[in-house]
Amino acid sequence: MSRSKAREHALKVLYAKEINPNTAEISADISDALSEKGKSFSDFLVEQVQLHRDEIDGEIVRFLKKWSLSQLNIVDKNILRIAIAEFNYTYEDKADRKVIINEAVELAKVYGGENSYRFINGILSAVTGEKNG
Repeated sequence: MSRSKAREHALKVLYAKEINPNTAEISADISDALSEKGKSFSDFLVEQVQLHRDEIDGEIVRFLKKWSLSQLNIVDKNILRIAIAEFNYTYEDKADRKVIINEAVELAKVYGGENSYRFINGILSAVTGEKNG
């Protein structure tokens, strides 16, 4: 459960930073709900997304059909970024790709639009299919 909450927290932080790039930190109330390990994992995901944004966005764009990255809503874009960052840059205690996709789909069901979860599942399945194939 700790990683689920950490991914959710990372999404909220990235969303806040995209809406207002001057946002220093998201409210302490949200991060206080995380364990130390969860906070560390959330911070790691946010850092990896920020460090590797261009490469991650490049992976997303390769699988968009008739869409550009700028057309994606902020939530969907950041859910994809978090999952791809976890696929590519987590080396210790790495979750299975199916678990990462499922977690992203669950975030999309809660925070995304009506069909966001299908879109997220499709893009991430394509990304992981290419990496496995």
